[in-house]
Amino acid sequence: MSTSPGAPNTRTISLNTAYGQVVACEQVTASEFPSALRRIHRCALQRPNVVVILDGVTHTRNAFLELVRHFNDSAARAAQLQGS
Repeated sequence: MSTSPGAPNTRTISLNTAYGQVVACEQVTASEFPSALRRIHRCALQRPNVVVILDGVTHTRNAFLELVRHFNDSAARAAQLQGS
């Protein structure tokens, strides 16, 4: 997990326009990350020309949407395994 210099054990996620204007930005703990990811995902679905910066790494909108799909699949599998 990446951490920010001033805030240990946090994750940063931001949604920016193609011109660098910040649309949404959150700095959250690891336990709050899935909720923040869903909020940013909802915003990204509504805006076709955005980039997402996740812990300092820039992702295109489509790459981010794919990342969230994999994250959700992984979380669902983990929940199934815990329920078994």
